[in-house]
Amino acid sequence: VGSTNEILEPIFNNGVVLQCCLRVAAMPAGATMKKLRTTNIEEPEVDFRVLRFTCHDSSMLSSLGKHCKEMRWCIVVSHDPKPIDISVVVDKEVLAAPKVTVQCNSEVVYPKAKLTKDITWRMPFRGLIRGIHVPNYFEMRPEHMIAEHWFPATVNLQRENGTFQVTVKMPDGNGKFRDIDFPVVRAHSLREAQTKAPVTVPSCALVLNVPVADPLHATLDVARDGLPGELITHFFNRPTPAPPNGVEKSPGPDPRVSFDVSKDHTSITTKVGYATLEHFLSGRPRTISRECPTRLKKIWCVQIGPYAKHTIELSKESAKSKIVTLSVDGETLCEAAAEDIESRDDCWECTFRLSGQKFLEWNLYKTNVDGVPTDTKGQVLQRTVFAHRCLVKFVDNIDEATLEIDDVEYKNLDDFVEETTAEEPLRLSPASLLGSFGLTAPYQVDPDAPAGLRSLKMGGGEGGNLFGFLGCCQSTPVNRGDEIIPPVTTVT
Repeated sequence: VGSTNEILEPIFNNGVVLQCCLRVAAMPAGATMKKLRTTNIEEPEVDFRVLRFTCHDSSMLSSLGKHCKEMRWCIVVSHDPKPIDISVVVDKEVLAAPKVTVQCNSEVVYPKAKLTKDITWRMPFRGLIRGIHVPNYFEMRPEHMIAEHWFPATVNLQRENGTFQVTVKMPDGNGKFRDIDFPVVRAHSLREAQTKAPVTVPSCALVLNVPVADPLHATLDVARDGLPGELITHFFNRPTPAPPNGVEKSPGPDPRVSFDVSKDHTSITTKVGYATLEHFLSGRPRTISRECPTRLKKIWCVQIGPYAKHTIELSKESAKSKIVTLSVDGETLCEAAAEDIESRDDCWECTFRLSGQKFLEWNLYKTNVDGVPTDTKGQVLQRTVFAHRCLVKFVDNIDEATLEIDDVEYKNLDDFVEETTAEEPLRLSPASLLGSFGLTAPYQVDPDAPAGLRSLKMGGGEGGNLFGFLGCCQSTPVNRGDEIIPPVTTVT
């Protein structure tokens, strides 16, 4: 790499060596921008959550010289337990070209050097397609065929390079079909069998932009295919309940409520009372306390559902400082000036989400394919993902700051009520469970359990007679594995 920022690289084309000149637009002389490989995410969607963002200038850190700035992002991608730490340090001396350093997870990707051109650095990600392992969910067109022939296909594996391992049903020449394995299939050779839509591998990237004209206002965006980039500071997030060992450590257990279903499905019991179950299902936030110990600090305590409490704190080091610190559960979420998080001109405001998941756990007796209960116990988990949008803002003074949750101001939320006595556990019939809470106890099917006349002969469960066998002609939804499926009504 020289002053012309060009690289000469040989390219082989049918045995002839050609010379190709690649111009590196974002590489100043004396510096090398490190390119990262695509990171594969084992989920259909790539989700970004910013756990912490700090933007310090020389007024905050004595280690930084005058006209210097340090920006640092801590980001979690989908459910990867290891967060990504990206930092940018800009040293903008008077009457001299600025110097920039970029690091990712403590590894230098752009060494400190004079900035002569815009820097654009990408960290790409690739997710999984939907329908993997589902039999004949796709159709494949073999590349060696000229005609438009598509055959039923099952994708068994998505490789790190975006290709697929596929099993295809193809004619054997005798009027029948046989399974043929294709170890490497590109996405353009696949389509969904039902919709005929082409297969698109979900991909996105974190894009860092450092403009040479204004390096102190570097930005980190989320770029998705076909969509304009969105600032990463729009993805502030904290888990609820709060992890016991900090946001960068493993999360604690997810909140759940367990139900015990009787063998004949006529009685459902749970160890919690009516108020706890209603609050668990609704997840409505409630106020606990609010205080303002000084003019430079304000604290809110809030309850999310019956099993999670959070402390939200807003503070400044001094009245003259532009840097504002927003902390959640004692850990900094955002520490920056209003202009660094794209606030409106007349105020400082930060939006973040408290997100999590909760489970209903059903302990029940499995049924055979006819709906007849067996003596084998099983468990069905129903998962709900939720998020609460929080907005903290103030104009001039922190003691006048407001907190909104789901567009409701803090003072207008329901109040927290401390339970003085233990609630009586609930015992409900299916009708009362549905009428009071909108819940229906599921069934779980054991496909290997005796069924039909075979179950009558064995006399197992409650299907040991003809009337028990016919009693399954109408039923509520059943569960096969993890999928809730609607009942099948049989007319006799």
